[in-house]
Amino acid sequence: MIDKLLSTAVKLYLRSQVTQAEDLQVKIIGKNRQILQGYIPQVLLSCNRAVYQGLYLRQVELKGAEIAFNLSEVLKKKPLKLEPILVDIKLRLDVSDLQASLDSSLLQSGLSDLWQIIWSAQNHASPAELADLEIRWHCITIVDRGLNLAGTYRDGTEIKELDLSTGINLTDSHTLCLSPITTNSKSLSDQIEIDLGTDVVIEQLAVESEQILCSGKIRINN
Repeated sequence: MIDKLLSTAVKLYLRSQVTQAEDLQVKIIGKNRQILQGYIPQVLLSCNRAVYQGLYLRQVELKGAEIAFNLSEVLKKKPLKLEPILVDIKLRLDVSDLQASLDSSLLQSGLSDLWQIIWSAQNHASPAELADLEIRWHCITIVDRGLNLAGTYRDGTEIKELDLSTGINLTDSHTLCLSPITTNSKSLSDQIEIDLGTDVVIEQLAVESEQILCSGKIRINN
């Protein structure tokens, strides 16, 4: 009984956090006694066509296990606190999802950070020069094992067009490798590695024509 009530409550909460989510499914697995003690053995979550803070995701699957939380304090209307959770995650998105997500400040910021890393490696830019870069990405396409992007950036008083193509691979489960990289038809000889940190473990990354598939684990720290 309690697991069903909690599943419904979680579903309502998640719907309040997203702009859109089709076929949202939440299943909490655990005995009443366990849940009342602030322990959930397993949570399963899945949805299609989710939109979160402007990011479009075609398909999302999450699985969390051994979740400990402060139920007694929550019942007293105190903030929810979770012990660190290792969550299994599967994502799928296609080119239309990425293009629609370009209106999101989260994706624009992430792509601009990526460009700063590439631009710095290419031009040995100083922190002050990097701070002056203002980039707006207008188009993104998925190709086999890579991405093509087009945008504009401010160089002093000039607005310049920018084309960026990069391959995407895994060096290891914590590190993305960008290679080969081409900016405005100029190839960058060195590959660039991006450390995702120890809280992220990527088990599979498939960048195929028109879609990206990713699965792995992420640690959520309260």
